[in-house]
Amino acid sequence: MLLSSVAFAELSLIDLRIPESEYTKDMQEVRERKLKGHQHLGALTLGLAVASAVTAIIATNKMDDARAARNGVTDPSDGNKFNTHSLVAGLTLASYLTTAYYSISAPKSDSMEDLDSVKWHKRLAYVHFPAMIIGPILGLKAISDYKKGKNPSGIAKLHRPIMAIGITALAGAAIMVEF
Repeated sequence: MLLSSVAFAELSLIDLRIPESEYTKDMQEVRERKLKGHQHLGALTLGLAVASAVTAIIATNKMDDARAARNGVTDPSDGNKFNTHSLVAGLTLASYLTTAYYSISAPKSDSMEDLDSVKWHKRLAYVHFPAMIIGPILGLKAISDYKKGKNPSGIAKLHRPIMAIGITALAGAAIMVEF
């Protein structure tokens, strides 16, 4: 499993780039606690994102089987095949936003300099953040189309590729700081 290869490395003050002259011990502890929370929740979020993709594949296969039994005819019940996927995707989004909060709210001095791997981790956020916001909106539109007995149309067709890019960027960001 993907998550089993992600190790939870212990963060030190040196890794966090905290100059002792600028921060009080309390601020250092807050930063360390929030970034450890970000790290652990990030692994959970990645696992939920993979589970969301898997449940989407399963739902699509079930829908395709049901349509094949109906000789290719769409039906409003097709949208119900995605209930589990919708639940897991909602949990993924909640976990993602909580993970982002921990990172954004960790106090940092302007004089701190990030490691190159952390810089790339942050750059990938410019890819996965928009995907994790836009993707669920498009997913809701796609499921609405399915529940109307039609295939996703218009911009809702972009749900899958946008989420594939988002999950890939999220995995890349996790890999950047773990290895």
